[in-house]
Amino acid sequence: MEPSSPPSRKGRSNVLFAIVAIALLLVGIGAGYVLGRPAAPAPLGPVNSLARASAIPRVDGWFRNASVSYLDFGPQANVAVPILVFFQASSTPVAGQRNIIDTIPGQPGYNDFWRVFKVLAPSGYVANTIRSMADAVASGYTIQMTDTVVNCPVVNPNATVGGSAATLVSGWYRNRDVSYIDEGTRSPVDGWVVVDAPIYAFFHADGTPFAGQRNVIDALPGSPGYSDLWHVMKVVVDTSYVANSLKDARSILAARDAGQLTIDPTMIYVNCPVVS
Repeated sequence: MEPSSPPSRKGRSNVLFAIVAIALLLVGIGAGYVLGRPAAPAPLGPVNSLARASAIPRVDGWFRNASVSYLDFGPQANVAVPILVFFQASSTPVAGQRNIIDTIPGQPGYNDFWRVFKVLAPSGYVANTIRSMADAVASGYTIQMTDTVVNCPVVNPNATVGGSAATLVSGWYRNRDVSYIDEGTRSPVDGWVVVDAPIYAFFHADGTPFAGQRNVIDALPGSPGYSDLWHVMKVVVDTSYVANSLKDARSILAARDAGQLTIDPTMIYVNCPVVS
């Protein structure tokens, strides 16, 4: 995430949309929908022309005075939304079945972070017969909520990731092919809320970004406190500051305590998984 003037956070409407989507899914599960599922229609065209850049940038930052790189998927809300994963006998994934989502970038409530729901399919189930959340609920199959949250940004089918040969994963969105990047399960959760970590972005007193200064983080994958979801902390410096004089979160906090700068927490969360 390059330092920039803070964009407006995806607001309460997005969180409400996510909560409503979750509620509808759970209501469908509770109701059972035992009437069974109609024959699946032919797949529709792939999802493309999304409200997201096709070139995902790789950005250099600082971690405890050392250079570090991360991918910048941009602002996100901090409430996970459902993704359906198919299993047989609770623990064996259905070979060949794509995962299913019900929202994409540009829609209210979309989020890169997904809470996994297990769909328990019978032994005779044919992979990809079900290609939408509505059909999954209507099937009458048992659907179990898990505590697992995955970071899987939905992207255009021609998306590229800066400095990486990342392979796109195919899923289903309302009977359409959809592509996403699987960044794994490195982000902890508290209920439905994705736990964040701070990222320090530098600004002048007038609110403009401080040119040339890299952002600073204080946790790496595998260490306590790490998350792919970063809470932007606005570091305001004066005209005497020299870019990249501060490259460590502890030094930033010490400078704040000494009255040399201020730190203003924002309402902005960004999906920036560290890659090196």
